Amino acid sequence: MKKKVLGYLALLLIVSVASNLSAEETKNLEEINVNETTVAPREDLELSSPTNLYQIEKSAQFGTEVMDEKEIEAYQAKDFFDLMNKAIGMDVTYQGRKHPYFINMRGGGSITYILDGAILPSTSDRILTTLPLVAIEEIQIVRTSTAITIAPAIDIGASNSGGGTSIGYIIIRTKHPKKTGGMLRAYYEQADAQPGADGEDLYMGATFGSANSLNGYVGGMVSRYNRPSREDWFDGSSAQAGMINAGLNYGPITINTMAYKDRGRFEMQRGVKTDGTVDNAKWFYDPIITTVLSMDGNIIWSENQVTLFSASSIMYEQTEINDNFANTSHAQKEYTESTQTYSLRHKARFGNTLINLGGQMTHSKGFGPNLSKGYNKYDTSVMGYAISLEQSLFDESLVLDAGYRLDYKHIKDSTKAKNEALSKPNANNNIDLSPANVIAVGALWNMTNTYSLSARYYYGDEGVSGDFDLMTENNETLHAEKQNRWEVGLKADFDKVFVPMITYFDVDIENEKTAIDDKTYTDDQGNEYYYYTEQNSHRQGVELSINGTIKRSTTYKFSWTRMLLNETSNSTTSSDSVGVSTPENSYSALISHTWEDYRFNASAKRVDAYSSSSSAMGTSSGVTLGNYTRIDANAAKDFKWKSNIITGKIYGRNLTNDKYATRYTTGYYYDRGRTLGVEISMNF
Repeated sequence: MKKKVLGYLALLLIVSVASNLSAEETKNLEEINVNETTVAPREDLELSSPTNLYQIEKSAQFGTEVMDEKEIEAYQAKDFFDLMNKAIGMDVTYQGRKHPYFINMRGGGSITYILDGAILPSTSDRILTTLPLVAIEEIQIVRTSTAITIAPAIDIGASNSGGGTSIGYIIIRTKHPKKTGGMLRAYYEQADAQPGADGEDLYMGATFGSANSLNGYVGGMVSRYNRPSREDWFDGSSAQAGMINAGLNYGPITINTMAYKDRGRFEMQRGVKTDGTVDNAKWFYDPIITTVLSMDGNIIWSENQVTLFSASSIMYEQTEINDNFANTSHAQKEYTESTQTYSLRHKARFGNTLINLGGQMTHSKGFGPNLSKGYNKYDTSVMGYAISLEQSLFDESLVLDAGYRLDYKHIKDSTKAKNEALSKPNANNNIDLSPANVIAVGALWNMTNTYSLSARYYYGDEGVSGDFDLMTENNETLHAEKQNRWEVGLKADFDKVFVPMITYFDVDIENEKTAIDDKTYTDDQGNEYYYYTEQNSHRQGVELSINGTIKRSTTYKFSWTRMLLNETSNSTTSSDSVGVSTPENSYSALISHTWEDYRFNASAKRVDAYSSSSSAMGTSSGVTLGNYTRIDANAAKDFKWKSNIITGKIYGRNLTNDKYATRYTTGYYYDRGRTLGVEISMNF
């Protein structure tokens, strides 16, 4: 209690000192707009820029959302997954298990995460829990993976569930300094009936040179946080992280480099059963260690010829500890995983025709118990090639595009038990699995200066069924997954005050792999696994988004996603999960207002109720999930002290104190409820 009081007093004292600066200094602040940058925005972040490694077709930009630094700060999210739950058409669920977070994009699907060119492996939901938001400059959310040149369409590394072709991408770009200076931040917050949490961040950077000669930047970040928990709740976490990045530009050549490392602890929350008792499992990771090295760049040969390249390496290590609070058991397991990614692309424009071709290669190795396997050892690689063409017609009032991608996975080594090679389905060592083929076409029609119509179609043949054997109950043959997806969007740019967009989407998957809840077998190591089967799935929905700017001082965005169908079927049965395990409606909103030296932000998330969730432990039915309205808000004031800007902020998350749950496995995993905090930062 004493520590909490001292923390509050320290921050309030700093805010008080800043607010009592001289009247002259406060008045001078009016001449400074801290929301404006002193240099031009990064060209390599613009969606249509030829120097953007993740440039997407104009027709695909309808399904793409960009969160910049200003918006990320406005949300004041707890962590990366809390931030993603604010995005359009995204619902994040939490379970206190090995995969803590699931992101449902338009009702489901497999998502590929990319961090500065590094394609993240299957442990991404643990890797991203400790990534400091202060390190991020932009997040690009591509809701349709018809932008097929970005990354492989199939899962990299090892999987035991088929994986399927990716439904979309979340691309994270780390911060580059825009000028010489830095930012120091400290915060203290407390959730309802939980111990206090605190953290600090320091970012510094410098730029040098001039636009007409050698120029570049160098930056660095250190960050730490500690979010303890009550023992009967057990969802605490802590981490320390550091990042260094640097870049050079000389004539036509640009190179960016980044090195990042973190180390943390992550506890898996205890489930609260329907009878009110708390699950006795004591499951946590300590430590979790992530190291990322990346390099990317481009060579501008001419105005119409650009080559882009990237290389990255990511190493993930975890120590999984599974005890119980009765102190009658202890199990400790070590797991390591590494992935290297290499990418080379060339963009060529001939008049109104843009050709984009290239490919990526990933190489992944893993060893130890992880996910649902008591033991695994794998060495795999994925090689992919893609080409797309974009054609502008009628003075760019009509833009057509088409693309093709080929990905195949090579299994050098894949075992599930010591000294045991696999024989099913075909994942023996030193073979190539059947390739995945993807075809995508799209069109953007700028009908008038106000109205634009976009349409896209995607066909994917996965060609693979996983590195590890997917055992079937009666030795049935499992088939390749196939997907047909299409979407149509209409945008009306009436005025900067009101820009609505509506999108209809349809995802049809054939032979999707799924575990049978009540059918298991035990291997020779005593590990229990589920038998798998395949089913067809079909999702349909409508997505509405509106955004605008009012008198330059107020911005807003609103989104509504309605699932019309989320059906699964096989030869004998069919069921629709909308309202059962998938919320029918979800809404999100953000409003930001600036008045003189003050900034105000408020966001809301509403999710309909559903009554069932599935996991490796089976399906839980008749439970109460979703059905929550969460409101977050924050207010900040800037002060000038000498040549520095000091900002004091107060904030609250889940102001309605709604302790909702989104999954039921060993019990409900309730949200912590209302969290209040104060923050002080200084830009220098």
